[in-house]
Amino acid sequence: MKTILKNIALANLMIFAGINAYAQSGEENNVEVDYSSNGRGWTFGLNIGVYYASKNTAAFYNGSSDNVNSAEFIMSNEGRYEEIYKAFNAHDTVFVAGLPENMHYKIAIQPGLYAQFSFNPNLALIIQFNYMKLKANDVITFEVDPIASVSTPPDYRLCPMRGSEERVYADIGIKRTYPQTDKFSYFVTGGLNVNSTKVKQCSFYVAEVEYDMVNQYGNNIYVPNGNTQTFPVYQGGIGVGMFAGGGAALTFGNGMVVEPGITAHWLMVKLDNYKNMNPGVGAYLRFMF
Repeated sequence: MKTILKNIALANLMIFAGINAYAQSGEENNVEVDYSSNGRGWTFGLNIGVYYASKNTAAFYNGSSDNVNSAEFIMSNEGRYEEIYKAFNAHDTVFVAGLPENMHYKIAIQPGLYAQFSFNPNLALIIQFNYMKLKANDVITFEVDPIASVSTPPDYRLCPMRGSEERVYADIGIKRTYPQTDKFSYFVTGGLNVNSTKVKQCSFYVAEVEYDMVNQYGNNIYVPNGNTQTFPVYQGGIGVGMFAGGGAALTFGNGMVVEPGITAHWLMVKLDNYKNMNPGVGAYLRFMF
């Protein structure tokens, strides 16, 4: 995660440097920037950015027996075990030899909506909603043992393990602006976060067949090619936290404002056994009209 943070910070420094050079090419007099057409009132915008979530919650998808969704749930089912046994063309036994130890999310695209109510050119209330789909990929290791009487060492098979979730972040807070010229300003933000998480996938694959580790059968036992009743399962929920960030604002003559910035979150997302507060960081480009 340190490498990701460094890359995001470097990218923003380059953007800020370019904007600052552009701003200095204009008027040099300090002018307070008005972010809304009436000085006091609402302004709306669109966000597009990237987000890197804490890998601490990605462990929810690693198939551990400590998790609500586990690889053992699949392997302990006789029908599923037979399917996997045949897929590996095994001769003796098959069992899980290793689970991911460093499951982490990929960087996610984060679009969103933004609104701010300006009390004056320097202070505003902000509200924003951002959406992301987080994906965590790694491998599960199976040991396929040969017939005991044959002096052949066991072989290990690596199979994909995948998890994904949808998150919506709702941030509400205060924005403090520091005008530099009529074109260029700095700003800082901070406030509270409410987030919604929904698990979409928690599976591993053997021979391109997906094995869903979410128990959709309740107390029933899955039978291959049978009519085992399934039940809808919702995993996730509402979490809370806080955020802080900063950036720069470039004002154009037509009233449009472009704001590159970074936002750091410290929050709890509602995933079973993973409800501790964890960090996350994102970079964005905002267009305000």
